[in-house]
Amino acid sequence: MAQQLDDRRVAHRASRPRHRMLIPAALLIGVLGGATWVLTNNVEEEPAAMLGASDTVDGGIARINGILPLESDGWVPPSNGAALETAVPDGAHRVRVLLELTALEPEGIAFSAADYFVDGLGTGEPHVIWASPSQHIAEQGETIDATLVFEIPNKALALVLSDDGEARLSLGTDHHTAGQ
Repeated sequence: MAQQLDDRRVAHRASRPRHRMLIPAALLIGVLGGATWVLTNNVEEEPAAMLGASDTVDGGIARINGILPLESDGWVPPSNGAALETAVPDGAHRVRVLLELTALEPEGIAFSAADYFVDGLGTGEPHVIWASPSQHIAEQGETIDATLVFEIPNKALALVLSDDGEARLSLGTDHHTAGQ
């Protein structure tokens, strides 16, 4: 009889659900995963300078003087415009960004259009497809008036012109084509 009781206890323990251990393990994994996400995705970026305001760059300041959609602008590049002759993909549009850089420091500003890209939600970081000038070194007191053309998605949000360094200049929303 005692052997039967022991056999029933063993059988009872074996039939208990093992999910009691899974719940605390799942909670622990969830907490650790959430903490990891917060640590990796909660990096605060400097806010972008408002459209038309100046932002600092190495050697001086930068500001956007205009953002013009090429579809309604009528602008034609003065030279080397082959990159703009291709069709714009569905769901995107091209914008011409008028960037002004002023060298304030004795070392001046070394400008390279290839350093600039558009950052924002849904952009995929488009880089310049046409620029004039493409490179220039401005001495103290000199201003560079650069024209940068980008191809950006129609539904992108919170667009910022960035050089992956100090510059973060807001592009506003006026160039958007209302999701067309």
